[in-house]
Amino acid sequence: MKTLINITIVTLLTLIFVGGINAQDSIKKKNGEVLKVVVKEINDTQIKYYHFDDPNQVIFTLDRMMVTDIKFSYGKEYKEEEPILTKDYFENDSDSAIKINISSMLFDAAIVSYEKTLSLNSSFEGSFKIHGIGFGPSADSYNDRSGVGAEVGYKIKFGSKKKNKWEYRPKHLLSGGYIMPNIGFDNIKRTSSYLKETSQIIHLGANFGNVHVIQNKVTFEYYAGFSFYAGKQEARYTNNGSDEPYELNGLSAGDMFGYKNFALNVGVKMGLAFGRYGSKENQRKRR
Repeated sequence: MKTLINITIVTLLTLIFVGGINAQDSIKKKNGEVLKVVVKEINDTQIKYYHFDDPNQVIFTLDRMMVTDIKFSYGKEYKEEEPILTKDYFENDSDSAIKINISSMLFDAAIVSYEKTLSLNSSFEGSFKIHGIGFGPSADSYNDRSGVGAEVGYKIKFGSKKKNKWEYRPKHLLSGGYIMPNIGFDNIKRTSSYLKETSQIIHLGANFGNVHVIQNKVTFEYYAGFSFYAGKQEARYTNNGSDEPYELNGLSAGDMFGYKNFALNVGVKMGLAFGRYGSKENQRKRR
């Protein structure tokens, strides 16, 4: 009888031990695949595991963005409901861009912009204008426009860095919707055979736009907005030797079209992205 009891105890301990060894977790991926594993670690971005029937216990890693839920052998279940956003996803993304406003060329202005990422959700943008270059009225020798302008803005991005449920990663660092408060100035002269106009104005406003990035190299951007402007505007008729002043209420400044101190902003830009966001982050870590 005693021997039988001892055998029973040993058998039960063996079953418990073997059961512990073979206890398995399961990971369900977003594509429907279910992995039978033993989970070793879960961190902010990855899950580390080995296949439950692997005697060598080779460790694999899986991005949490690819997982819907995990069932542990002891009964607990974990659902990956909210995407986890970390800077690691943007390690190889370009963080700067040089852009040309292709729509302003139709209105006698060449606008070149430079954008630099400040954080995952913000960037700085500066633009320089040369009035009189393009395919608009200034292409006609009877209507000459000249001048310069500049603008600086702070982009506040939204939506672009939110990882959708079924996406592997967020969109590109430079991409997505934004609002950009901005301030700038323009000094514009327009002359023809019968008139002379000058505008020296400062403007303050905001643009709302969207940026698409293709293959981490090419940017495509469109925007619209508004500005309030003030300054000095003068105009004179000079036909047949006359010099008669008249009131100048309108404004055309490449991507700004105004009347009596209020302007609408609209434009389309294309550019080249460069730099690497990860290099800047690594430099900060080394400090």
